[in-house]
Amino acid sequence: MDDPYTVKAQSGSLITCDSAAKQILLHLDSQRTGNYKFISADIDETHLLVRTEAVEEIKAALQEELEKNTYVKVKD
Repeated sequence: MDDPYTVKAQSGSLITCDSAAKQILLHLDSQRTGNYKFISADIDETHLLVRTEAVEEIKAALQEELEKNTYVKVKD
């Protein structure tokens, strides 16, 4: 029988971002399997709990994705 008062604790780093960045992170995480996933919990519209050891990798991957979608006007 499960105890309804059992507390579950999880360690990690809390990421706060806008909803667009969060969707990119959710997509990147969905492409990974098993221990390679970095999102531990989807908390709300602007917060994710992630594995602390993956924070730098997450920053780099997000920056790369954002640069792919950045418009740069070419000078004539």
